[in-house]
Amino acid sequence: MLSETIRVIKVDPKRIKVPEGVVASRLGFKGVTSIPEEFKEDYNKAFNIVVENSKPVAIVKTVPCHWNNTLTILNKKLTGKLVERHLRNCEKVTILLVTLGEAVDSLIEDAHHRGDELLSFFLDSVASEFAEYMVREVDRMLKDEETQYLAGARISPGYVDLPLQLNQWILDVLDGGRLGIKVKEESYIFIPRKTVSALIGWRKKT
Repeated sequence: MLSETIRVIKVDPKRIKVPEGVVASRLGFKGVTSIPEEFKEDYNKAFNIVVENSKPVAIVKTVPCHWNNTLTILNKKLTGKLVERHLRNCEKVTILLVTLGEAVDSLIEDAHHRGDELLSFFLDSVASEFAEYMVREVDRMLKDEETQYLAGARISPGYVDLPLQLNQWILDVLDGGRLGIKVKEESYIFIPRKTVSALIGWRKKT
């Protein structure tokens, strides 16, 4: 799998399985594997709204890279502990952008403006994990397609020492603007907010 063309992958939101315990943890219910009964109805409502209104899309591009104390991808040099740990000596890198679309953001904001803070909070938490598990689904699909290379761990801007500013470069490389994705000036956060970027390194199987 080495295609420098940009791929757009649409995923049926009903295929994305998010463990209830993961959402419970994000909501602040520690040490449990399910949502407490008194909040179950709120959770189910929020989860169904996210599933029904998400339009999960991934933009993917796999390109050659070169390691020489720093990683060079498309004339861009990446440095730091995270890059060295996970992308050192990779032969190619997949640049990945996933979004749930604008509708989910709007629904979270609408609930907030109506004063329904509980629903807004649940929607935000469910959507955050939904976006993460969408990335995992695309990651799995890419690994299933590949026969000659092994993938390393996914890394994302904003973690450890990989700067958030890299989001703008990823957006430009993948032409994410055509799907309505933007990067907020100064903060480098994506709009829509439930958008995730990542890099996946590949090494030849031995």
